[in-house]
Amino acid sequence: MNFFGHAAVATWQDPAPPGRVLGAMLPDFATMSGARLAPDQPHDAAVAGGIDLHHATDAVFHRAPPVLALMRELDERRAVAHIGVELLLDGVLVDEHAYRDAYTAGLAHSPDGIAWREPDDPPQFARLLTRLRSYGVPLDLQRPDAIAQRLHRMLSHRPLLAPSASDLAVIKTALVEYKPRVEVAADTVLRAVRAGL
Repeated sequence: MNFFGHAAVATWQDPAPPGRVLGAMLPDFATMSGARLAPDQPHDAAVAGGIDLHHATDAVFHRAPPVLALMRELDERRAVAHIGVELLLDGVLVDEHAYRDAYTAGLAHSPDGIAWREPDDPPQFARLLTRLRSYGVPLDLQRPDAIAQRLHRMLSHRPLLAPSASDLAVIKTALVEYKPRVEVAADTVLRAVRAGL
């Protein structure tokens, strides 16, 4: 799952306090900002519960047979299968108003009580959080061309993985063709994750 999917999963336990939702997204946000969470220091209890949920969700998600099948199929199309499936799934989940509300509430939660490894980590995370708050719900994830651009931004700084212009064209075509398959499979994926948790 990617960050929006983790926000969605955090709503499955009622109540879903904003700190828990933020915590569920936090490991992805740390990666996105280049910051690193401190594993052995105390976090705010709700945030810590969300971080634990994130790791439990990933463990279930990456072993779920429907997810493995989707990734295998998309990999055959050379479309960055792992993150491509996650972002396409997020594009399905952003349709749900309860997930949108949880996401924006999680972003609005005060980030106090998060333990970081390095002194530069809090400002890096704060910059990302400001950008995410100003952007709002990532509705662009409903468009395969936007997902292809996100993949380009994610991978462009990694020489061995950076897609060329022709690679991006192939990825975009594959995502467009594969989007209906993920839409059909989304309920099965979510049931598998829920059952595993």
